[in-house]
Amino acid sequence: MDDPVLFVKSALSDLGVENFEAINGFPVLKNSLGWVIFDCTCNKGENVSMVEMIPVKGKILRKVIKPVNRGFNAVIEASIHATRYVNTKGQEYLRQIEYCNTIVRKCGGPREAEAMRMLYELIGCKESQ
Repeated sequence: MDDPVLFVKSALSDLGVENFEAINGFPVLKNSLGWVIFDCTCNKGENVSMVEMIPVKGKILRKVIKPVNRGFNAVIEASIHATRYVNTKGQEYLRQIEYCNTIVRKCGGPREAEAMRMLYELIGCKESQ
């Protein structure tokens, strides 16, 4: 997946069925570069759960060479911090999201900026300027 907006949506909300197609009976994002089916085992702990994922089947659908985009990478990093913020409300995650947003402002394009606006909206926080 190389769309920063779709990445944020998938990390912080439920995507509608219109975003998927069935491959081998499993949902796969439309226009994805590839897919992997995993066998997963969840070991629930008191404070932390560990998930073991073993790849069972996969396929590369399209091979694309894309240059490194620090803005896009910062959106991914911010999305990870945002999922942690949603679960814990830890202020340290908001600081990390803001740091990522400074990189997006410097290195990202319009799609990355849109993704960050959506991220802030989905976590219920105001984007600082």
